Amino acid sequence: GLTEVEVSCFAEALALARAGSARRKKAATKCNAHSSRSHSVFSVATRSRQPSRVAGEEGEDLIKLGKLNLVDLAGSENVGKSGVAERGATARSREAGEINKSLLTLGRVVTALVDKLAHVPYRDSKLTRLLRDALGGKSKTCILATVGMASAASEETVATAEYAARARSVRCKPEVNRRVTRNALARELRLEIETLRRDLDATRLKNGVYVARETHAAEQAKKTERE
Repeated sequence: GLTEVEVSCFAEALALARAGSARRKKAATKCNAHSSRSHSVFSVATRSRQPSRVAGEEGEDLIKLGKLNLVDLAGSENVGKSGVAERGATARSREAGEINKSLLTLGRVVTALVDKLAHVPYRDSKLTRLLRDALGGKSKTCILATVGMASAASEETVATAEYAARARSVRCKPEVNRRVTRNALARELRLEIETLRRDLDATRLKNGVYVARETHAAEQAKKTERE
């Protein structure tokens, strides 16, 4: 159900951010009267064109691409303290399970990047799939870790501080906005569409999530190259 909307000014982008925030699910728990029951990801992609100054090079304009991700993660929950598991496998406890699962995957991605492992599990969570380009070390990343002042939250505070310290160890090497020609960008987009189409066909043929052989082979080749 994700959509990408073209905007022409800051006000339009802000209106979209507010609309997305309004759709975010919140509920009361024993720990928080306005607990976020989902993560929020707001991505802004920019594209600017610099016309080619060489005569006869139509389609060779330089395209500069940039992306900004604004993310508000739902808090990691102790289902016992928050009270969401008191009545068994309720919708609240399932939500807490999904929140903790995605945060765990994010932690595994950070660990893999810090330890420079050959395989980084981006595909294990929708959250890390969306933030793959922001977590790969080629961008500037800022993480704000929120901790509780109460002594009752000391265990969660320590865990959050350790999580933040681990993330801080990721070495980032920001790159200048990509500059590609319009023709090269069109080729990339056609290739991406073809890859997604193959993956979709592979998923439809099986009862689960699968990728096409070509996509798997390409990922294995990248893994071998990293090793």
